[in-house]
Amino acid sequence: MEIGSSAFNFEMLDQHGTLHKLSDYAGKNNVLLSFHIYSFTKGCSNQMTGFRAAYPKFKELNTEILGVSCDAQPTQTAYSTSLGNLPYPVLSDFHPKGQVSKEFEIYNEDRGASDRGVFIIDANGKIRYREIYAKAEDINIDHLLKVLKNLS
Repeated sequence: MEIGSSAFNFEMLDQHGTLHKLSDYAGKNNVLLSFHIYSFTKGCSNQMTGFRAAYPKFKELNTEILGVSCDAQPTQTAYSTSLGNLPYPVLSDFHPKGQVSKEFEIYNEDRGASDRGVFIIDANGKIRYREIYAKAEDINIDHLLKVLKNLS
């Protein structure tokens, strides 16, 4: 999916079993999709807790963070709990496996999971930012906040 294109209107369950659709945020919030590779790994945990630390700043910019991985929903529940109950949804792209990751062109067939990446989708459902990262430490929260400030 290219910058400026309409984002795929996904449906996924979060760590609490609540269904989330991209269309739920239409006209209300920007959405930051944070794809991580596998729950319970050090890099992915650093990625998720980094977003937790900055969550109030994202909320100030009218942005909802949605974590995403191809792990099953019960795994997302245990994962979020292990990280001290993340304040944002952690979505399961498990069934059908990787469907949303494939739509966002971030699915890695060899790994059987998504690559690590961030997408920013504006309140009109358009992709405004897309970046794939080799490692979690490459994600620059301040840069993402600046991108969001420039959207308003």
